[in-house]
Amino acid sequence: MYIGNRPIAAATDYRTDHARMRLHSHHPTQGIRELFNTVSTLFKLVKNACTGDTRPVKVSSEVPRRRLKFDPPCNHILEILGFELVNESEFCPPDIVRVAGEALNESHPDRNTRMAQTSTSLMFRRLERARQELCIWTGQIQRQLPKDERQAAYVSNFVNEQLETKLGVAKYESQSGPGLLLSSGKDEHSALEDAYNVLGVFPDMGDSVVAWAYRRLTEEDQSEDPVFGSQARKRFDSLVTISAARTSKELDALVANERERGLVATGAIKAASTALFGEPQTNADFIESDAMRDVFLARLEEIAASKAKLELAEHLAVLAEAKQDQALMKYAANVLSSLQASAELEMDETKGVAAWKGKVDTWDQLPIGLKNIGNTCYLNSILQCLFSILPIRKAVMCYGDGKMWNEGARLGRRDGGRLLTKDEIASALRFVELLKKLFESLITQRVEGWATKNVRKSSGGHPLATSTAAAPLAVAPDKELADMLLLRIGAQGNSGSSTTGGSTSAQQQDVDECIAQCVSLLVHALPPISLMDSADQGADLSGPSDTWIYKMLAGKLEITTERTGDSQSSEKPSDETFVNLNLNIPNETTDINDCIDSFFAPSIVSGDMNNSADKNSDDMDTDTPQSQQLVRRSRIKSAPPVLCIQVQRVQFDMSTLRAFKINSHLRLREQVSLTPYVHFDGAAAAHSQKHALQQRLATINQHLGLLQVPVQTAANTDNAEVSVVSALERMQSFMSGISRWADIDGAKTLLSDLPQSASAITQNAQQVSKQLAEMAATLKEARLKWEKELQEVKEQLEDIYSNVPQDDMAYTLHAAFIHSGQTPEFGHYWVYIRDYDREKNLVRWLKFNDSHVSVVDASEIFRDAPKPGEESANPYYLVFVRTSDLDTTADLGV
Repeated sequence: MYIGNRPIAAATDYRTDHARMRLHSHHPTQGIRELFNTVSTLFKLVKNACTGDTRPVKVSSEVPRRRLKFDPPCNHILEILGFELVNESEFCPPDIVRVAGEALNESHPDRNTRMAQTSTSLMFRRLERARQELCIWTGQIQRQLPKDERQAAYVSNFVNEQLETKLGVAKYESQSGPGLLLSSGKDEHSALEDAYNVLGVFPDMGDSVVAWAYRRLTEEDQSEDPVFGSQARKRFDSLVTISAARTSKELDALVANERERGLVATGAIKAASTALFGEPQTNADFIESDAMRDVFLARLEEIAASKAKLELAEHLAVLAEAKQDQALMKYAANVLSSLQASAELEMDETKGVAAWKGKVDTWDQLPIGLKNIGNTCYLNSILQCLFSILPIRKAVMCYGDGKMWNEGARLGRRDGGRLLTKDEIASALRFVELLKKLFESLITQRVEGWATKNVRKSSGGHPLATSTAAAPLAVAPDKELADMLLLRIGAQGNSGSSTTGGSTSAQQQDVDECIAQCVSLLVHALPPISLMDSADQGADLSGPSDTWIYKMLAGKLEITTERTGDSQSSEKPSDETFVNLNLNIPNETTDINDCIDSFFAPSIVSGDMNNSADKNSDDMDTDTPQSQQLVRRSRIKSAPPVLCIQVQRVQFDMSTLRAFKINSHLRLREQVSLTPYVHFDGAAAAHSQKHALQQRLATINQHLGLLQVPVQTAANTDNAEVSVVSALERMQSFMSGISRWADIDGAKTLLSDLPQSASAITQNAQQVSKQLAEMAATLKEARLKWEKELQEVKEQLEDIYSNVPQDDMAYTLHAAFIHSGQTPEFGHYWVYIRDYDREKNLVRWLKFNDSHVSVVDASEIFRDAPKPGEESANPYYLVFVRTSDLDTTADLGV
């Protein structure tokens, strides 16, 4: 490489060869040192000359003679540079130097003129180019010296200045302080210098310049793996080294960002591999992930201190990131979270889980599932729903305080007209105790799951498990608790005494029966109310109706019965307490509002006033005289905060003497209103407009249905439906093509043998084609009209269903129990429960399917039609909560 004249480079080559010949008799670097001294001295002379130094170089001087030798090659170079040998004793700078010297004198009156003359002088420009060439050669020779000798070596700042000028960064941000000077230790000195060289920056460059250089090199990396490849690792190591030497916040932030991207420094890999395997490694791929996990678990068992375990887990996380093994990274993250949570919980053993309850983000940490312990899917659904009813959960969690429950087993609580025995009370209290234990497990598991950051969506596992694919987090209900709800414990005989040690009734297979058993046990566990404590001394206040449970779950209907056409013959209205509203469901798709309308609609009953049986309101009893037909009406007298609805899907077939299930679709609504039903004929008033629209809807659907005709084909023996309009259009297209067919030679021959002429046939075909086209157009127009009207009617019905007055009779769906199965004897249950985050004002639906808990879209619950392939999965039991009481009644938190 050379920039100036050829003789300068040739002379330098000569000096290089001369030095190499002396390598055999001297230290290997001695010749390089001498060559460096010669070239750097020439550089100094030229540099001084360019700055106006007019002093001659004396040949007899000791230092110049030792460095330059003043042999023929050296003298020739000096002459080329413009130095003149005077009297064989000294080299004088070129004449232009004197001009430059005067120009550089700021006090000179013609300074600007002199400087202009100097810069345009041919000799001055040759000196400048020679200075550049000699400077480059000086740097190249210096790099051949040992690194520890370069400290004392002369390095000119001229290279920096020239590069900065050429690159346009002459005014880059610079700084002083740590990281600029090389460290005292040789290894540290070498590592830091190498780091600057890798990034292509100078030690005095500011942090922002270093960061810019790192990013620019990353952007321009054309290697196969510019993110995690060897070049990327080398750049990141250099950035870490410089950042550590400078203690720079800006560079530390850049290092942290790169760590988040997954880059791992070689030093961290060495430390991690040493901690886990006892020897440093520069690459994490030296061992398989499974083997690494096994070694980690073995080392973890040997450590007792929590801090040491955390450090070991952090080392595992480093190696997992270096390997870019996603499964191992997830495993290491779970381990770290678990160990961190354990360490934090150990700091406050007296409070334990209770210390965390107020901090849990229940929106991120899903509730815990319940294991199926043998045909207990409906039991698990009920227990999850009970947990979500806040008053019940709070009361159960108070067991043991001696106030909420009858823990002293005092007699006096009644079930109907019968006093409960001590054994029955003890069984009920045992039920509450086991229910509290289960609720505590659900809370504890969820809190610990949050504390360990083991946030699940639908599945997860213990973070220390050797497998990364584990079972969902779930707890198993106590078998004794399950037996109490699935079997009627303590069936009573005629004497009213409890048969505790004998037989039990048949196992319950239905949700409503299981819920009734649960409510009964909770009521039995409540303390009796002393008559002396009551303002009404004559009232029996220890029955179920006086309890807070019944006040929350039970409502009252007012019933009246009157003879047809004789309003004077009506009975005195009577009250009827209900815990469930039992809604009948038709065989076709229907809406929940229509089922409620049907429940409160007047019904025809037969028989006398004191002995009657309900009849469907659409059926008239032909065997009963018109004058003896009775009409039964009902209204809501008081509505409970929690409204439970049993969908009567199970019916009994008298011809086969077998139960069957109605699998028709029931469209659910997010909200319903009981306001229309506080009056006796409220159902009729509420239903009148809907009934008219539904009748029109049925008529339109009938019309559209008639436009579909069943057709049986050879390929498909089933009667597939075909559109009448489409069939007419195809027939019209065929008939319109008769005239074209008649023009074919073969067709003409065929038609000539027929009694009717070809023209007559063609004419008839055209007439038929015209008639078919008119018919198809008429029906198509009608179909479009009916389809438009159908959409309008549906929208009107939707407005009616959705328009729920926000009063104290408005209810929001909280839970929907689903039964999947063709028959009532077999199938599977799960429950959807509404979850609401008050702080975030967010609503979501959770699906509790035994052990699995998942977030589902609301459309999965509020469907217009059954999901294809799941026609037998339909709502069976519904829980609504009064909308105004949602904040105090429904809660899935901890």
